[in-house]
Amino acid sequence: MKNKKVLFLTGTLFWGIFVLVFSCKDETYVYQQNQSKGTPYNPDLPVEITDFIPKEGKIREKVVISGQNFGNDPSKIKVLFDDGYSDKEAQVINVDGTSIYCLAPRQSDGRSRIKVSVGESQTVTASQNFHYIAAASVSWVAGVGTRDGVGAKYADGTLSEAHFWKPQGIVALGNNQIMTFGFHEAKANYVRLISVNDDKVITVQSGVYLGKPAINETKTKVYATTLNPPHTVYEYKKETGWTPYTIGEIVVPKFTTCCDRIRTLVMMDETHDPNQEWLYFCHKDQTFGRFNVNTEETQILADETLDIPTNTFAGYMVYDKFKDCFYVSLYNFYSIYKITKTGADWGDGVQAELYAGSPSASSVTDGELKDARFKQPMGMCMDDEGSLYICDCDHADVIRKISGIDGYVSTIAGTVDKESPQVNGDPAEAVFLDPQDISYDGEGNFFIAEWWESTIRKYSIE
Repeated sequence: MKNKKVLFLTGTLFWGIFVLVFSCKDETYVYQQNQSKGTPYNPDLPVEITDFIPKEGKIREKVVISGQNFGNDPSKIKVLFDDGYSDKEAQVINVDGTSIYCLAPRQSDGRSRIKVSVGESQTVTASQNFHYIAAASVSWVAGVGTRDGVGAKYADGTLSEAHFWKPQGIVALGNNQIMTFGFHEAKANYVRLISVNDDKVITVQSGVYLGKPAINETKTKVYATTLNPPHTVYEYKKETGWTPYTIGEIVVPKFTTCCDRIRTLVMMDETHDPNQEWLYFCHKDQTFGRFNVNTEETQILADETLDIPTNTFAGYMVYDKFKDCFYVSLYNFYSIYKITKTGADWGDGVQAELYAGSPSASSVTDGELKDARFKQPMGMCMDDEGSLYICDCDHADVIRKISGIDGYVSTIAGTVDKESPQVNGDPAEAVFLDPQDISYDGEGNFFIAEWWESTIRKYSIE
């Protein structure tokens, strides 16, 4: 009887370790070679997936994939979850020949296909879908706010002590750091650095009226320009603690006086601009151009010929690396316009067309691009799957999303035209007060600058 008990314990050692590992939710599992079981991978035999459990789950869900010829070396296993946007790689914990144990990666809400490859083998796909359940939430990040009658105020300090006033530009730097850029008023014309991990807000520049900034792909350089002529361009480098440096001036010869002519600078990704040297802008008077950060040259690509309405104030702009185009939000025309090139290069000419919303109809209406309506679209950002996120501001107070797959417009956070009290938690029940700008950090977090409430909020997806 004693020998049988020893054999039983030996045979279940692997399962015991697996259960122990996954019962310690917050601990990191380190694979040990002597824990592997099963026969080695045979390149002459096919890899097969017969089943997986569970059939649905959230981020870091423990998924067991059953099949044949998986081998016994976790380092040679690659498990991908294809959510329709891209393949997301799972963390492989262990393999025993006929079973793979992995953790589900962050994905888009909905159906995913599980794919497995071993070494150089051909990728195989499970016959059933995995249903990923994305958990989203809204939370407070920094700022005292104005709902309690504080009013216009500026102050550095801890996240809970700091005061903001009318932030109109925000950029996520990664590692829970954010920069905000303020309005022209004396209590607002500051560039602030927020460090969530250090629990502090500090001022890095004062006395400047700047719009939404551009950031390079490695998140080591940020660029911003003054909204009014002369359009001085500032560079902020991570290596120097984000200290501002003047690097040149955007010159638009026909428009050399006030007001609010360039609200956004945009930098393409390295694939489309390998040297990351061009900053693109959309002037409010149907003019589109770019500024070279190395040569200080301004190139006007559309000289009062861009087919968009002449705006009272310059719109926000964002670049779509998946479709190689720009989007511009025109808040007083309740719409989003799309700018594309007409030749091989952006210097060959550009054109614009209505993308979403209607210049003659203002409301918060979800639906297809041609049917959707916006109230007052302001700041925008793209996620890493090609979806566009928009702050629908005054008397809307919600965050909208345009799907990168089918172009469907949906309201994903906030309560329409309800401004008080501030509510966090469930996105459908959250309450914003004039969300002005939004920035994505690449890790599932969208940081939002509120205009009148003057706080920094976060919309997170897991």
